Amino acid sequence: MSGRLAETNAGSRLVQGRDVLIYGSCIPAEHPEAFREASMERTTLSACLEAEHMNMLVYKLAYMFKLKAHPTSVTVLTIDGSPHCVQLHYAVQEALRISGTEIPVVHLVIADGKVVEVSPEAVKKSRWLSKIET
Repeated sequence: MSGRLAETNAGSRLVQGRDVLIYGSCIPAEHPEAFREASMERTTLSACLEAEHMNMLVYKLAYMFKLKAHPTSVTVLTIDGSPHCVQLHYAVQEALRISGTEIPVVHLVIADGKVVEVSPEAVKKSRWLSKIET
């Protein structure tokens, strides 16, 4: 299944008990091979933080994680260095915190055409500029 995160029912049976890829909507066109690899065997949900507000996605994800769909795992794939895309990583972390749910999450970024895994700690730390500076 593939669709837009904002338009997917939080209780969708296509997400329930499935591995889910949440990705920046520009990735299939810009980096088709990376998208193809990351999307194998996963339900894919796109989002664009230039068009959608992060808070809307956090609420959708928190509800999906806690009350309804509860995916098996979540992989986030974005373009490294994009101030919009990085918010998708933050949205997933915030939704997990709000929902109190523990779901395995893998954070991936495309840097120089290659997929690089980023630790949840790096994503979290990147929200606190003062901590990066010290």
